[in-house]
Amino acid sequence: MPRFNRRVPEARPTGNAYLNGAGPCNGAGFAHDVECVRRGLGYSYLGRGKRCRGSQFSAASTRRIRINPTKETNLRTNKAICAIVTTAAALCANTAHSQNFPSQPIRIVVPFSPGGGTDTLSRIVAQHLSIELKQPVAIENKPGAGGTLGGALVAKAPADGYTLYVASTATAMTPALYKDLSYEPIKDFAPVALIGTTPFILVMNKNVPAVSLGEMIALAKAKPGGLSYGSAGFASVNHVGMELFNSMAGVDIMHVPYKGSSAAMVDVIGGRVSMMMDTIGSATQHIKSGNNLRALAATSSKRSTLAPDLPTVSELGPNGYELTVWYGLVAPKGTPEPVLRILNAAVNKVLANPDLRERYTSLGTEPVSSTLESFAALMTSEEKKWSDVIVGAGIKTQ
Repeated sequence: MPRFNRRVPEARPTGNAYLNGAGPCNGAGFAHDVECVRRGLGYSYLGRGKRCRGSQFSAASTRRIRINPTKETNLRTNKAICAIVTTAAALCANTAHSQNFPSQPIRIVVPFSPGGGTDTLSRIVAQHLSIELKQPVAIENKPGAGGTLGGALVAKAPADGYTLYVASTATAMTPALYKDLSYEPIKDFAPVALIGTTPFILVMNKNVPAVSLGEMIALAKAKPGGLSYGSAGFASVNHVGMELFNSMAGVDIMHVPYKGSSAAMVDVIGGRVSMMMDTIGSATQHIKSGNNLRALAATSSKRSTLAPDLPTVSELGPNGYELTVWYGLVAPKGTPEPVLRILNAAVNKVLANPDLRERYTSLGTEPVSSTLESFAALMTSEEKKWSDVIVGAGIKTQ
């Protein structure tokens, strides 16, 4: 008859004594089971309401399932190591990408048709960036839907620094104007650098019986709706800018939209509308040509270097008024920061080029350098400002 060697369980305290560190436990539940195993004791089943069997089996004799007390710790450690390795790999990839950047041509998407002010300005910058970065920088025009078609294209482009977008004051206005916009400028774009600013001038037909901004405001208050202003179109920058003026000055000057600023200016000169806000380059050319116009004030926060003798709207009242059209390059969100900084440095360098600055002056544009952070802050503040104006004025896209 075969003989069996049975281990005699060593005497151990039972019950709650184990919980105080003395020995096995008669408790039930997963928490008790794990503690028993952690203490090196066997048990019959893993939790599920079963009772510990530490009083019947010793650690040496049990053949039941055990939990490795370091298993969870090791798992967490492995996960942490994987996360570190993944992050390091990504950083290395970004570093390698930035060290070789740019290694291929760059395209700049302009959301307006060729020949306009934004297009001309962008081509000047692209020409100088090509020399600075030693890679071709090409302009791709993508007009339509108030510039939002080009924005949607770039928002979905690879975030590698090779596709850029010319954002502007109009970009900051789009979220409030287009409720079905497929992208959000602040969330979907990474600021690269400002490339310039253009102040507007408020010009008025000389036949209007007012010779200063103050007199024009007084006349508008005396005859609500008696004066009118032209714009480049509904929801255009000069439309929204004049609505801000109406609100801050407490006047009601009637809006007359046109298909472009040039058509509006023709009617201001002809006296069919009273006034309009136009870019400083265009407005000064008409004034110097002897046309029937009077410059009332610049819309920038401070006097423009292009017209230093012309006071600002804020100087003359209403205080705090500002409309400055800015232009800047942005990239798809997620573009590596080292790449953004390379592009930012290159843009700031070309903006100091004498040839570029001379050509800017002819367009009525001022070169303005920026950091990634300052440009990001400008975009955020501008979107908030113009959203409030658009909602307050009840401007809706048709």
